[in-house]
Amino acid sequence: MRIDLAAADRGQLTGPTIPTTEQLAWAARVAWANADKGIGRLRWRGLHVRDLRGVTDPDAVASGLAEHLRVATRDGKIRSVATVLDPAVEILNDQLVGYAGYQQADGSVLGDPRHLELTTLALRAGWPGGRPVDGGRLLPGPFDVLPLLLRVHGGPVIAYELSPERVLEVTLEHPGYAWFAQLGLRWYAVPALARHRLHFTDTLAYPVAFSGFYVAFEIAGRELADQNRYNALPMIARCLAPEGARAEGFALQEAARVLHQAILHSFGRAGMVPPTASARLEIYHRYFPRRKPGPRPMYRPIDAPFPSGATAVSAGYGQRRLEAAV
Repeated sequence: MRIDLAAADRGQLTGPTIPTTEQLAWAARVAWANADKGIGRLRWRGLHVRDLRGVTDPDAVASGLAEHLRVATRDGKIRSVATVLDPAVEILNDQLVGYAGYQQADGSVLGDPRHLELTTLALRAGWPGGRPVDGGRLLPGPFDVLPLLLRVHGGPVIAYELSPERVLEVTLEHPGYAWFAQLGLRWYAVPALARHRLHFTDTLAYPVAFSGFYVAFEIAGRELADQNRYNALPMIARCLAPEGARAEGFALQEAARVLHQAILHSFGRAGMVPPTASARLEIYHRYFPRRKPGPRPMYRPIDAPFPSGATAVSAGYGQRRLEAAV
């Protein structure tokens, strides 16, 4: 998240060169209010801002990011949260929570193809991969939560496994099709963007982890249905179609509708109904005319390549801490 403050906005940043916690919270909220994307910005004043500047111990940073997820999910009562980090801290994950992608021998991908490179880095850092199954054995699967990958002061990459208590996930079911639950589809509760910065000036910037909430269509149409991601529609269409029928055309459209219904139903049962796109667009169009004209803060992601050549070194932190020399 890059925030370029207009001259009028910088008037709020009085006092010392380093912004106070109050100024930091103000800037993060204004940035969200004036973002080009994000149709939940009507509630920008309610953004919960956490200040972790000055925290450079990797264990403490990882603990702070895990706490971000707890504050954001609150057992299903989703709230928007921004955690501002020290400039020395770099998060390599694109989101705090994401699923691994494993390249298979036949060229296919088990899991999320978007995270092939990140998964390779995590494995090189010593992350074992997989989820515990019967007997505690780890078995790679399509929805393995990736560890947090952190680097402080340009040092080695350190991987921290997130405790299951900190990652709120929803198993997808459909009210009209009992077989849907057997597909094993699931998704995490909040999108927590991690590869962004909050810029006060050209020389003063802070890494930011920002989480809002999903619109149902984002999960159905982008995360699970995209052919370059989980490509779940053909599988659902085959279950819907008569035996021997091909899963294409109208069948795929029906599969998309059923997937959308399953997401609304499952998240609703978990107490966190994701808004529909039409409902959010209505709110957005009510909000948009309130924006003031002229240059305002904007969001821009960090553009940095992943490090390579990692080797593993063990260390202890909560569930697991792993290091990668880069």
